[in-house]
Amino acid sequence: MPFKDAFHTFPKLETERFILRELRSDDAKEYYTYLSDHEVTKYWGYEGPKNVETAAKTFTRFHNAFTRKEMITWGIAAKDDDKIIGTCILNDFIRASMVSLSYNLSRDHWGKGIMTEVLQTIIPFAFHTLDMNRIQAKVMPENNSSVRLLSKLGFVQEGLLRDFIFGESITDTLIFSILKKDFIKKAL
Repeated sequence: MPFKDAFHTFPKLETERFILRELRSDDAKEYYTYLSDHEVTKYWGYEGPKNVETAAKTFTRFHNAFTRKEMITWGIAAKDDDKIIGTCILNDFIRASMVSLSYNLSRDHWGKGIMTEVLQTIIPFAFHTLDMNRIQAKVMPENNSSVRLLSKLGFVQEGLLRDFIFGESITDTLIFSILKKDFIKKAL
């Protein structure tokens, strides 16, 4: 499926334990609640939404960005209760060949292999369905959990961006990437 065709309908994905779906207005409370935790947002570069209403407005921006083929934001919903516990985003598409990856997860769900499971579904989607050649992720150097996660998934640390603008912060930022050819080679 060519890149442009992947944006006709929001791509709902599934893992063993989770549904990756578009965020809905009834998800705003869960989204607001877990992003109100400073531990979740401290490496994010942005503050979380100020209230439930702001969270719901964020979903409208996500939907509009999807419609413009600029971003895909999946809510990570547990299959057993359909509650949102995190998000995963593909954005900054460049020439339909490169994309940036970002993610967040409720602190209550850290250390359970959830983001590994989710990204093991999103990465093949980006390479095979969207036909991306490169996926990159930017991480604050002190975010050891993300550094380990990306390394485990086959991302290579390419360097350090000094005093880089990371969200609304200026901070040193590590850049990681995985190339389609390396992903395919690793899968064999």
